[in-house]
Amino acid sequence: MARAIATRKAGPTAMQSGPEDDRMHALLAAAESIFIAKGYHTATMADVAKAAGMSKKTVYQLIDSKADLFVALFNHYHSLLTFPTPQPDWSAQTILEQNLLCLGRFLLSGEQIAMVRLIMAEYTHSPDLGRVFMQNRFKRAKTRLETCLSDIARRHNARLANVSELAAMLFGMAIGEFHLSVLIGYRPPPTKSALENRIHHAVETFLVGCGCGLSE
Repeated sequence: MARAIATRKAGPTAMQSGPEDDRMHALLAAAESIFIAKGYHTATMADVAKAAGMSKKTVYQLIDSKADLFVALFNHYHSLLTFPTPQPDWSAQTILEQNLLCLGRFLLSGEQIAMVRLIMAEYTHSPDLGRVFMQNRFKRAKTRLETCLSDIARRHNARLANVSELAAMLFGMAIGEFHLSVLIGYRPPPTKSALENRIHHAVETFLVGCGCGLSE
């Protein structure tokens, strides 16, 4: 597990170091395995504590509730999603492709697919899980694409009527069908080359379709 830790004292997005950090790593790893194995609704903090090799008292010293623990787990994954730094010689197409590749690799990873399947299965019991997912995953992905499109438009002195809508459309073209197919088990995750080809053609088509001077 990477270092993105939530604690009871400092709130669900705080970073810690030292022994408490190690305990939180263990707690998040245990929570992930228990939530996926039992489902969020059925899992208990006692289950998580046992899997982590801790007492319930120790668990509640680290986190306030099962809901906070789930948010902390999502925040952990949130910290793993990093984006490339645009290089001076990158074209508009390269910028969008590189960012979409990061998003695609992240969202199609086994861990992320398992977590989304968990949310889908638990939605009727815990509708709030869907909101956590949208805030921590797709909202960030969409915001990143919006920023890229806005920056590219400024660089080309072009005007985009609805950046938010365009970002959602681009995401759907490049990653959406792959993501849905993997989620429902229709097919395995795409190979690296298949993902790269899909994203390349989606961005190319998108930029030409924009018709506002973004394509180079």
